[in-house]
Amino acid sequence: MILDKRFYNILLQMLLWGVFLVLPYFMIPHNSPELNRQLMLVRESQPHWIYYMFLTSLSLNACLVVFFYLHNQYLFDRFILTGRPSGYVIYVVIICLSFGLIFSISYLIRNELLRTFSLFERPIELRDVIRSAMWFFLVLFAGIGVKLTELWRQAERRARDIENEHLRTELSFLHMQINPHFLFNSLNTIYGLSLKKSDNAPKAVLKLSQLLRYMIEETGQNMVPLEQEVTYLNNFIELQKMRSGPSLSVTFDVVGDKHAANIAPMLLLPFVENAFKYGLTNSLDSPIDITLTITAEHILFSVINRKFENMERHSSGIGIPNVQRRLELLYPGKYELDIKDSKETYLVKLKIALT
Repeated sequence: MILDKRFYNILLQMLLWGVFLVLPYFMIPHNSPELNRQLMLVRESQPHWIYYMFLTSLSLNACLVVFFYLHNQYLFDRFILTGRPSGYVIYVVIICLSFGLIFSISYLIRNELLRTFSLFERPIELRDVIRSAMWFFLVLFAGIGVKLTELWRQAERRARDIENEHLRTELSFLHMQINPHFLFNSLNTIYGLSLKKSDNAPKAVLKLSQLLRYMIEETGQNMVPLEQEVTYLNNFIELQKMRSGPSLSVTFDVVGDKHAANIAPMLLLPFVENAFKYGLTNSLDSPIDITLTITAEHILFSVINRKFENMERHSSGIGIPNVQRRLELLYPGKYELDIKDSKETYLVKLKIALT
């Protein structure tokens, strides 16, 4: 891909410079009556006078092409980008000397090529200097424009690289927040089972080990198969059921092909974790309904649970803000998050576009 861009860039430059070099030929007054009258005296001795006139302009343009690359590859970087006043002065002096040198070379070549035409054997006039200066500064300003565009693109790339690095750092930090938060809650679950001397404690440790393995092996990836995320959520739900009483009722429905999509790892966990943490009590029915729908265009995830007022004051506020920020970083403009926090229920709907 990079080689293709370089190839097309070189090809474009060759095309533009080719047009620039042959342009004087089409600017020569081929059918000027006055010029034809003056050339009648030498037409027999020099029938190809137009090509000689073209070669005089070609010599100037060829020198300007060399100056363009010398300016953009060395002079501008060496004297302007340093930011020193002395560099600016030297730059202006070199530009003036370059114009004098280019004009002298082109004038000598013209006199040598057209020596047979007495019409052109004349001293340097002001109009010759002005005409050459116009072409010279046209090429100079074009070179400055190209150079400034290159510098702007480099600055844009550096800014994007810095932003991407910042985003990677922030995502890593968000992952670091998720992992201890999840681990703390899971250990609390196992601790509760141990106090009850429950037979589910060893199973809970096994489930936790599977969850931790997933966290270690997969959360370093940008995306994971949705199937793995579903398995992870099932293990988490099973772990929570082990410490809960008969009041808990959980449904987790998956509609569609879970093998057909990828998702950021542990993106859905905070919503499920939030439902268990703040929608569960042993004294009242605690239904939690989780639905995951997969289509070719999007993923739709919803969680609804009851709210218990005595649990609200213990909220740490880490999980939901964390996942909202991750969504902004990972799916900018491609997700819809709708949270309805009513007096009795808490509903989360997340829609992620896949295309």
